[in-house]
Amino acid sequence: MKQTTTIRCLALDGEPMKDAGSSQLSLVLKVTVVFLCLVIVASIATAPPVASLADMEKRIVSERDEYYLGETVNVKVQLVNPFDHEVRLEPITRVTYGTMQGGKPWVSADVNIDVVRGSMYHMPPHGNLTILDEAVTPTEPGEFRFNAFGESLTVMVHPYKEASLISPNVYLNISAPSRIEAGERFTATFSIVNDNPYYVKLPAYNTFDVRHGFSGDALSGVVTHIDWVTGASIDVEPHSSYFHKKIPLSPSKPGDYILVFKVDSHEVTCTVRIEP
Repeated sequence: MKQTTTIRCLALDGEPMKDAGSSQLSLVLKVTVVFLCLVIVASIATAPPVASLADMEKRIVSERDEYYLGETVNVKVQLVNPFDHEVRLEPITRVTYGTMQGGKPWVSADVNIDVVRGSMYHMPPHGNLTILDEAVTPTEPGEFRFNAFGESLTVMVHPYKEASLISPNVYLNISAPSRIEAGERFTATFSIVNDNPYYVKLPAYNTFDVRHGFSGDALSGVVTHIDWVTGASIDVEPHSSYFHKKIPLSPSKPGDYILVFKVDSHEVTCTVRIEP
């Protein structure tokens, strides 16, 4: 009969000895867990303190203090960290604002802000954070006010801008086809264009000159002198034209047909190609 002998290895305290590889693995796991705990504790200890919305300064700003009726006012609502150290802040998920124009309530809105759940704002010392960037176009002249978080911004909206024919986006214009057939009838329109988003007020001009004819020939037309009432002006709405004159024309032969529009010292020309 075959006999089997079992040998048990005892540790010094009398307990069975564990496998050496298993003991090393257990020790590594314990050390890893302890290290991770220390890292978490250290990160919590060194993280910037958490501040509340009440701790933050609020600021409402715009690009300018004065606008013209028709222009858009870009308003930014900002939070400012008043501390000398970095802080963390829970994200703002809603901003309520109101506006006033002409001393009366106008537009108000609740704006929802999408944020990542569990995220935090990190604000450097005395740093600012824009939480709302809103574009509003007043519809009346006068003071315009934007209110949020108990703070307000006031800008002045002027009814028009005084301009001239050399002002940006204000110019003489001739509207006519680029080419037609001989004998074909068309209408040439001579106008002053305001391509701004606001009203402009132009000084009344003294003379205007509208002429037309084939290149190389004497152009037909007359210079007209205008006696305006003292203080008269020309008001042109946003993105529109002040139509000065319309002339129906029907050139009868091929060639380049020239159109000229002159107001005081300002002049613009246009060429219509007449095909056979």
